[in-house]
Order: sequence, then C-alpha cells, then structure tokens
Amino acid sequence: MECKVLRAVFREKKGFLGGPHKTEFTIDNPSPMRITVEQGGIRTITIMTETDISVRGLYSVFSRLERLLMIFDGRFIPLFGLEFLDSNTSTDEQLLIYAKHCFGNRLSYYNSVDFCSYNVNKLLDFDSVLTKELYKKWESILEELDVVHQMFLYSLCGSGQPVDIKCAFLIELAEPLVEILKEYKHYFEKLEPGKQGTTLKDCLKALIEKCGISIFSDELSGDRDKFYQVLRNSRVRIMHIKRKKDWGYFDNLESVLYSVKMCLLYRKIIFELLDINSTEYHDDLRKCVSYWNRWNDVLSNFLLKLK
Repeated sequence: MECKVLRAVFREKKGFLGGPHKTEFTIDNPSPMRITVEQGGIRTITIMTETDISVRGLYSVFSRLERLLMIFDGRFIPLFGLEFLDSNTSTDEQLLIYAKHCFGNRLSYYNSVDFCSYNVNKLLDFDSVLTKELYKKWESILEELDVVHQMFLYSLCGSGQPVDIKCAFLIELAEPLVEILKEYKHYFEKLEPGKQGTTLKDCLKALIEKCGISIFSDELSGDRDKFYQVLRNSRVRIMHIKRKKDWGYFDNLESVLYSVKMCLLYRKIIFELLDINSTEYHDDLRKCVSYWNRWNDVLSNFLLKLK
C-alpha cells in the first residue's frame, strides 16, 4: 500500500500545548520527504512526498520522529488522530483501514507514566533545535541503541509495572550508555562494561560525574560512595533473592524520584550525542531538577538516610 502524505495530530487530554512553534525540513529516505511539525494548542506532524511510497515507510519515519520529540518533552503527547492521504494506487478506504490499524496497535510505551506528564519535565522546544541534520544523527543513534532505547521507553510507560522495577531498569542503562559514549565521544576509555573489572557501580559513577553533576549535585555533596551503592543495590535486588541484611535501596517514593533523575540523565546524554549545546536546555533542566528535589521532601529524607 502506498501514498504521499502522513498526517498525525496530538493534543493534551486536558488543556493545550504551548506555541506557536513550527519547523520544516526535508530528508532523503531515499526519495525526498518534507517533514513539518507545527504546534499551537495542538501538535501536527505532516510528512509529504512527491510520489507514492510505502505507507510503512512513512510510518517508520513518523515513529522515529515521535520518539525524538519524546526526548525533548520528557513524555509522549497523546496521539489524537492519524491518517494517510493522497494515493494513486490505494483507495481512501484502504488508507483509512491501515491508519486505524496503526493507531490501534501502538506499542504501550507511547502511553507515558504519570510522573512523566508534569510540564516541568520538558527541556526543549522542538523548533529551537530540530533540523534535517539533527534528525539524521538521531536515526544513527537510535539504530545504535537498538533495544536499549526500547528498554528506556518501556521503563517510562504507564503500564502496571511497579515503579521500583522501572527504576531498576533505568539504572541498568548505565552500562550501554557508557558504551555509546565511548563510541561517539571517546569518553571512559578505561571502562569495559560487561567485562570483569568494570561494575555497574563504576559505570554509574562515571556517567553521573561526567554528565549528571547538575542533576545529582545534592546527592554528590554527601557520601558519594554510599549513594552509588544504593543506586547499584536498587538494580541488583531484582536479580537476587532478598537476604536478612540491610541492602540499602530505594523505597517507592525514592524510586519515582530516581526514575525521573535517571530519565533526565539519559536525555541529557542523548542531547550530547546529538551535539545539542547545553545552553539550549540548561535553565529548563535546572528548574526541573529543582522541582523534583523539593517533591514531597523525598530527597531531603533520603539524604538523611545516607548519613
């Protein structure tokens, strides 16, 4: 099945999206595709080609773009409508059926968990950074990350998975993130994730002290080693049976806080891989971290436990 246009509309369940924001660029995939993202109350993504191409090809580009926008927003904005248009080979009814199929079979990670839905989690307006060049870098990084990025997204979806499990999987991402930063940025040359001599705790320490100082500054002002041990334990406890000794790991509210913070670290690393200047999001990141540091006094109570 083929057509020339994909159009998707996103809107808040309550309220409106900010704006106006708009960006346009053309990619070759392999034929030219014109991508337009507009926002003002609602968000609209339009992907257009001059000749009929596979609807699956259009939807694949749309999916990668939507996952990039999630990195900017910190969540998936709900998809309200999806349509395929303008075909010389397929009927309107066929295109409508396929659009309904795509809409009804979206993966569960497109439904973000509640703690991702706070507006403070947004770090970038797409029109400030989204270009052809940035999108092509994203395609390359996404291919490199492969299942790692899916693990990140499933750890933030609104499924019934307990929050301590979500947090554990986000902590586990430290090892592949060290690997990709070694590949793209030549950081951490002495670390070898997955090999003897490089532990999860080593990877967490390296990532946080290289890329996450602004996110974890309060934690790092105290007993760093104990903090890294609690991070590590909160991951390891899903791999081993519980013993009678005091492991030291996150409780439920702490798991929410550190799911958010590990998500922020992941996103900040993606920004670095995309060569997005930190000045573009520094102020919003600071506001976000400040908000979560004050959330329900979870951080202050956790820091007391570390003493």
